[in-house]
Amino acid sequence: MKKVLSIALAIVMVLSVSVVAFADDLYLWDEDTVFFYPLDGWQQYELESGTMTEFIEALQTEGARLVITKDTETHIQYEDGGAYEKFAVLNSWWQGVDVESGLQFVFLGTAGHTSEMETGNGIIDCVYDDGMTVMWDGAEVAEALVAGGFNVDGANVIIVNNCSEDKAYNIINVSIVVPETTEEEAVEDVNASEETTEEASESTETSTASSPDTGVALALVPMAIAGIAVVSSKRR
Repeated sequence: MKKVLSIALAIVMVLSVSVVAFADDLYLWDEDTVFFYPLDGWQQYELESGTMTEFIEALQTEGARLVITKDTETHIQYEDGGAYEKFAVLNSWWQGVDVESGLQFVFLGTAGHTSEMETGNGIIDCVYDDGMTVMWDGAEVAEALVAGGFNVDGANVIIVNNCSEDKAYNIINVSIVVPETTEEEAVEDVNASEETTEEASESTETSTASSPDTGVALALVPMAIAGIAVVSSKRR
């Protein structure tokens, strides 16, 4: 009987880990890239995971986020005629191409380079920026791309990196992700946590017991079952 309980305990523990492992972000596009911003101009990279049409379709998925990850943390604040940091999405190589003959792009802003700071260029504001990872609302980017006529069958997807010369870095990944928890919810959780820090210090047990993370809560269920199995085994 003890051997059976031991096997059951092992299975339950594996399931407890699996519950958390399966609760994860959904990647609709995930492409590792390594391209460097040159000090003498913009740098562009042609994505290889699909066409512009497929790119837009992925962006239109409910809750999707366009994500660009850098290898260097930057917090550049826009200055008119000075510092800047933004990205762009194109469907044709822009160098040496006249605007009227096919140059099309959508600008993607950062926390320090917003549409309010630089008006007139149709910058899409980011929804998250920690200096290393920047996210934009997928539906908003897709809408701008469609409105600009980017949704051409077979068109390329090109990401452009553009920042101040003293903050050069590599872009190491471009993804379209449906987060398990949206960045808005994460920010709300952080703000709520900051607002209740003092109360939490006075009542640690109450604070800890309130609003547990769903993944953790689910993981605790099989662990509790495992605990019961251990107790039962000892009694026998």
